[in-house]
Amino acid sequence: LVISMATRGRPEQMVNTIRRSIQHWTDKNTVMLVACDEDDPGSIEALAKAEFGERVVATNTPRLDTIADKWNLALSIPADVYLVVGDDDPYVTPGYDTKILEAAKRFPDGIGMVYGYLANLSFSGSVAPTAALCRKMGYIQPPLFPYWFVDHWTDDVARIIGRISVAEIRTDQSHVGKTQELREPAWWATFFDACYLMRRRQAHKIINGDDFAGEEWQKELLRTHHPLIEQRSRMINSSVRAQAKQLEGWSGLTKQDARYLRVKQRAIDML
Repeated sequence: LVISMATRGRPEQMVNTIRRSIQHWTDKNTVMLVACDEDDPGSIEALAKAEFGERVVATNTPRLDTIADKWNLALSIPADVYLVVGDDDPYVTPGYDTKILEAAKRFPDGIGMVYGYLANLSFSGSVAPTAALCRKMGYIQPPLFPYWFVDHWTDDVARIIGRISVAEIRTDQSHVGKTQELREPAWWATFFDACYLMRRRQAHKIINGDDFAGEEWQKELLRTHHPLIEQRSRMINSSVRAQAKQLEGWSGLTKQDARYLRVKQRAIDML
């Protein structure tokens, strides 16, 4: 298991999250990659002082445009499964790393997503695609959004291909911080909705692959149940749009940010 942690500007919380999470490891091969930005010296220094050992490694790169870009850095380390984590919700289940690997073994071809208990009514608090699924998608998370919507994207794909395995694991959600980079949630919710055919085609390509295990009747069921998943996603995003003004007031971030504008322009070009 390779755990990919994205962090920025919260060194004390990051160190606490790492310390609490690694104490529950039970697999000797579990490692964590902490994606730090070179203009975030506080995080880099805090990691160095903490001395977590060789199983916790850090990157020190120019700041990337999206949080998914940071999570995807973990692909440089070979793994069976990649666990996506933030710096504010430590794992509290003993042996959670082993439980994730055991849940991933249920996929006969290695293609799938491992989830834990829910973080909210819509999504799991644990998101762990297998290496085989990452190869099929081309990433751990899609570098298309500044925040949030990346795990919604891979959730749709995992649901359409019918490959979600559950591990009984939890994170401590009691000190989750504000969403960083939250801007124009209504716009991004609508962009997500507009890309539904991309996700459907991506999922169907996986289902139709020669290495995707299953009987033909099972694959046909999977190829035809996308309307329910796509409708669910639109309903979730309708709720986001309804709360957009409140969310933007809560974040208080300007739209005139160079990184944000680059990500949005790429999205506009895709449309």
